[in-house]
Amino acid sequence: MPGKVKKSRLTGQTAFKAVYAGARYATADLVYYYTRATLPQGRVGVVVGKKAFAGAVVRNRIKRRLRELYRQFVAVLAGLDLVIVVKTGRQEPEYRSLERQFKTLAGKLQ
Repeated sequence: MPGKVKKSRLTGQTAFKAVYAGARYATADLVYYYTRATLPQGRVGVVVGKKAFAGAVVRNRIKRRLRELYRQFVAVLAGLDLVIVVKTGRQEPEYRSLERQFKTLAGKLQ
């Protein structure tokens, strides 16, 4: 499965800019940017700023959680390129909170 995870990641500045130009949806802790995928499978990019969370351990934990949630909802988000941006000025979101916010996004996109 490690190869599959790498293929589903959004990489490169031009790819991120293309997704930022698409639609936007915000929840309490996250902002989602999405557009139709250019590849058959959808891809995801996660942005957690240093100003939002200074410690690398916390930033990486949030990224891992968001990627795992993406894997759980990949069937609903298929065909989309998605960038998830964590809002600044908040405490570290708990996993259950992130899961609820992903369900909200999935409901909106169906």
